[in-house]
Amino acid sequence: MSDADVQSAAQQLLASNPELDNVLVTVENQVATLTGTVADDATKSYAESTVAGVENVKSVVNQIEVVPPAPDYTALDESINAALADLLKEYNKVTATVKDGVIQLKGEIKKSEQSGLLEKLNALNPIQIVDSTTVK
Repeated sequence: MSDADVQSAAQQLLASNPELDNVLVTVENQVATLTGTVADDATKSYAESTVAGVENVKSVVNQIEVVPPAPDYTALDESINAALADLLKEYNKVTATVKDGVIQLKGEIKKSEQSGLLEKLNALNPIQIVDSTTVK
């Protein structure tokens, strides 16, 4: 069995698992080298053991990099946005946008109202509040 045949067999096994879409295998002298990225160490180990089980693979060099997926703030953004309109009613010169759990404030606010607004916003548990309001 040629290295190309071994490589093809290994790549087919990896292709059967969507978590390994970003993993490539090359085979030279019956040594399989894995490269690419996966979300966690368990998937990295799985890729290695899968390729190690391919006939005519003598050893595996695992150069896969573990890159955890970016957090998904969709639910947090939705819950903050749901509360924002009502919360900002009494602050008619302040606008707010939410992205990735971060509330961005703009507009004008009275100094006497600023801490109250920030307190209410903190109660929504954002990742961060960026206050770019102008205090009048």
